[in-house]
This record gives sequence, C-alpha cells and structure tokens, in this order.
Amino acid sequence: MKYQIIALLSAILFLASCETDNSGTKKTEGGFEYKLMSEGSDETANENDFVFFHVNMMADENPQFNSRDSGQESVIQLKETPNANIITTAMQEILATSTVGDSIVLMVPTDSLKNLGFPPGDTTKVLSYNIRITDIMDEDSYNTKIETEKAEMEALAAVSRERLPEIEAFVDETYRYIASGKGGENIQETDSGLQYIIHEEGTGEELDPGDVASVHYYGVLKSNGNMFDNSFQRGQEFQFQIGSGQVIQGWDEGLALLRKGSRATFIVPYALGYGAAGNPPTIPAESDLIFYVEVPE
Repeated sequence: MKYQIIALLSAILFLASCETDNSGTKKTEGGFEYKLMSEGSDETANENDFVFFHVNMMADENPQFNSRDSGQESVIQLKETPNANIITTAMQEILATSTVGDSIVLMVPTDSLKNLGFPPGDTTKVLSYNIRITDIMDEDSYNTKIETEKAEMEALAAVSRERLPEIEAFVDETYRYIASGKGGENIQETDSGLQYIIHEEGTGEELDPGDVASVHYYGVLKSNGNMFDNSFQRGQEFQFQIGSGQVIQGWDEGLALLRKGSRATFIVPYALGYGAAGNPPTIPAESDLIFYVEVPE
C-alpha cells in the first residue's frame, strides 16, 4: 500500500517534543498537530523497554492502513541507537512518556512530507492517524515472548509437515475425481468460471473482502496433477488480505465463498490464475490450476 511507509514515518514524526495550546491540541517540533483522545494506565516505559502500538490511517477521507486488520502491532525498543536519524530519536522520546492505553489522533499535512518520499502528484492534503499504545514489555519479557512464539511456530510447522503424506493422498484422489468428469453437481461454478468443491463447511466467520485470511494450500496443475507449490511442506500458513489483489483472482473470489474452518478445492481457469503467460518454470502458459485449501478457525 503506497501510504504505508508514509504512515509509519509520519506517525514517528509526531513523537517529538511538543507544544500545547488551550484546546489540548499539541504540536510536534515539526509543527504537526495531534491530540491525546484518551489516557491509559499509569504504566510508562523505561530505557530498553519495548513499546507496542496500533496505527489506523486515513488519506483525507479514504481509509489506507489499519494494523488491526492483520492483528500485527508495531513495536520499537527504547534504546539509544548510535547514528540514529531524527525520526527514530523522536519516536523513542515520546514513547518513553506514553502509557498503555493512550490513544492519539494526529493530523499531518502532506506538503510537509516531500522530503520523506511522499508520492509526487498525489492530491491527498492530510494524512490522519489514530495511534493506540497497547503494551510495554521489559527486555527480558520481550525476549521470552519471542522465544515462546518461535517454539509455538516450530511445533505447528512440525504438525503441518507430518500431515503432508495425508494431504498428498487426498489431493491425488480429488484430482482423479475431477479428471474423471464424474463430479456432477458436487462441483459448483461461479459466473466467472471458478469451480469449487466444499469438502467441509466451516462454522466460523465468513471471509469477506478486506479480511486477512490465513490459509494452508496444496496446488497442482490440472493438466497432469503435478504439484507446483504447497504450504504444508513449509509448515506455515499463507496469510493475505482478501480482495486486495495480493493473490490470483481465483483465490480472492474462492476464499470469499468460505467460512473459517472450511476445507475446499478450487479449480481455477488460467484467466483467473496466472493468465496466458503462466508463471514459468513451475506453471506453464495457459495452465488451469487446482488448489486444495484449508482455512483454520
């Protein structure tokens, strides 16, 4: 997203020494206005602590970026950094005085961002941000958190890899079923030409455009059943935002048909996949594709 880097840079810039007027609006040394909308706890950060925060950004009236969509917070350590640029120094300065739960709205005129890589010719006048401090951890707690998450990911990856023979057998069976032409009404089709089979209907939330989906998949060529990519072997789900063009059209359309907890197979015509050119060398030109997908709860 073209504003994401600017979002983070601008959010950093407001975090400098400030001036306050009678309305409660403050100004950074760079002149950006911001206001504390709600105050949090009394917990402030100390040197070497890690501060977590969410950022929601608008370009004029248009939503651009919300870290809550992915559930991924930003984090920075309050640590003296040799040769740090003024932006990093400013962020560390203000985060050192923020508390967990603080919510701040920032207004940044885009004409002040020309030296920070704002896209030339863009007509946006103001970038606005809602920044909320979510957590503060000391260095030991942060390192423990990272090690715990790493161990959990490795355990999940091991489980996924152990399932690979089972998945390969199921995909091969499904491929032969499709190739036999006996699918009948079990194979449904959308107006665009995407075909799909629901193996198991999930009971979780529907996946809508804009949602961030986590998906396990196993892809084969429809022409011969050869595998060209899968997430089970890597041991990690693939994550993307539905409807944002981050994946092939067949995936954007297919995942929006499912609920969390579903298992399905997509039969993707090349026009909804990698087009006439394909994606050599693994996907030849004009290749129709078959994907088995699982959407965890």
